[in-house]
Amino acid sequence: MNFNSTSPSGKPKASLWMLITIIFLFLSNIFFIYKFYTVRKEKVYVQVELQDTEAEKAQIEEQLKDMLNQYNTLKTDNSKLSAELEQEKEKIKELLEEIKNIKKANAYQINQYKKELQTLREIMRSYIVQIDSLNTRNKLLTEENRKVKSDYKKIVTEKEDLEQKKQELEQKVDIASTLRAINITSVAVNDRAKEVNKAKRAVKIRVCFTLTENAIVKPGNRFVYIRIARPNKEILPNPEGDLFDFMGNKLMYSARREVDYQNKDIDMCIYWTNDGSLTEGVYNVDIYCDGKQIGSDQFLLK
Repeated sequence: MNFNSTSPSGKPKASLWMLITIIFLFLSNIFFIYKFYTVRKEKVYVQVELQDTEAEKAQIEEQLKDMLNQYNTLKTDNSKLSAELEQEKEKIKELLEEIKNIKKANAYQINQYKKELQTLREIMRSYIVQIDSLNTRNKLLTEENRKVKSDYKKIVTEKEDLEQKKQELEQKVDIASTLRAINITSVAVNDRAKEVNKAKRAVKIRVCFTLTENAIVKPGNRFVYIRIARPNKEILPNPEGDLFDFMGNKLMYSARREVDYQNKDIDMCIYWTNDGSLTEGVYNVDIYCDGKQIGSDQFLLK
């Protein structure tokens, strides 16, 4: 029997083509189903990728804003460093503006921004280190300066204390080494050396006193001066109009006497001769020696 023979009606051949058609349609359906799910998957992937890039874009913007805020907290007195910080802040602002103007960022752009963000972050870290170092150095310098000022103030205070003690000691030595006139009597006398109290009868003014014993004073000859002030405060002058030194000034004196002082009490008198200028009133007498005032007295003329 021949199985490959075809009947006159052609049914076996038609069945073969039908089978081929069914197989083709089956394979076509499988292909279209595969393509449908593949395209859908790719679409979902693209949507997810777009969402991810938008999220990363927003994250980069926040990190840049945070970095800008950190730059605003960095303070330094170094003008050069301050200018560099301002430049970096401007770079961040420009990058922020650039990112904001992008409608949809792709993965490549996001990666580029991430790299730039990392570079900016490293630069900021270097500035933080520099500023911390400068601040630490400034703090040390400030502390050192404070210590120097404190030490200087202490030295000045000690110097002032020493100067004051020196002056006090010098004053004590000066006082201790100053001659003193005691038992002072100032009177007017007539031509017979008798005491009188009327101005018109006075021939001379006699001032007597005792120079006290003083072991510190250098012995030797020295001048003792008297200044007699009239009631109107005018000084009765010496005939020559000579002056003497007192505390850096030149003063008129009324009379003087040279004496050989040997560190023991010595009694002495000094006379001023009336030149006709005596009037009624109270007269003041001051005694000087070695440029210092060593005593004073008063007397009355009628």
